[in-house]
Amino acid sequence: MLRIDNHILRMALLGLSLLGILFFLAPMLVRIVNIGNLFGLGCSLLLLGFTVFNRPISAFLDMLNGYKAGKIALRVIAVIFLLGVLYCLILSCFMIYHAHKKPKETPQAMIVLGCKVRGTVPSLMLSRRIKAAYEVLQSNPEMPVVVSGGKGSDEEITEAQCMYNELTKMGIAAERIFMEDQSESTSENLRFSKKILDEQGISGSVYLATDSYHEMRAQMLAKTEQLPPCYPVTPYTSWYLLPTYWVREWFGIAHAFVFGN
Repeated sequence: MLRIDNHILRMALLGLSLLGILFFLAPMLVRIVNIGNLFGLGCSLLLLGFTVFNRPISAFLDMLNGYKAGKIALRVIAVIFLLGVLYCLILSCFMIYHAHKKPKETPQAMIVLGCKVRGTVPSLMLSRRIKAAYEVLQSNPEMPVVVSGGKGSDEEITEAQCMYNELTKMGIAAERIFMEDQSESTSENLRFSKKILDEQGISGSVYLATDSYHEMRAQMLAKTEQLPPCYPVTPYTSWYLLPTYWVREWFGIAHAFVFGN
């Protein structure tokens, strides 16, 4: 059962597992640890172990398959595994779609979703969101923007204040920027930002500036919070961070489906 006799297939699986270990271990070197790289690293190590010790593992599975209870258990595990792979593939296709949606007409405003602030300085990911937002705001000089994000326990200023500071330094007029500095989650980002848009009488479609992997969940939650149609503004995400955060979003989207936040 599941014996790998083809040398090329063995080398391909070995390379895939080692590549996975590299991708999911790399963020840990810069102290980024979350369910995305823990799950990805675990799967990569399991694949590596299965490839290297394929013969004894296959012999053990063959032995289990000889018992009725073992056969049932293996079938259940196989079905769960296949459903999990199918979920991840389908979800990834939807995530790509939401990250590349194009508006039929120019949105009326922008919401920039917050990210980590290191003291008073934006993290790499937040600075890229700010830059992506700036480029769109420069092309649309009348567009207002809501910068959204509260203050974490290890941050000296709110994420909203940090984004406001950076955008004004880059030349965006202060009167165009509205700060939402109370939120502690994506759903609160959107709920509180909608309140500001409503207060300003803005009812048209909106740009959502956040990383590509986050766009689907952000747009889902925006719909839940009854915002108008939202369209992506996505910055570049570093290669060594994208797999970790992409996998984390599989769990985040499942949580949003179940709990609505």
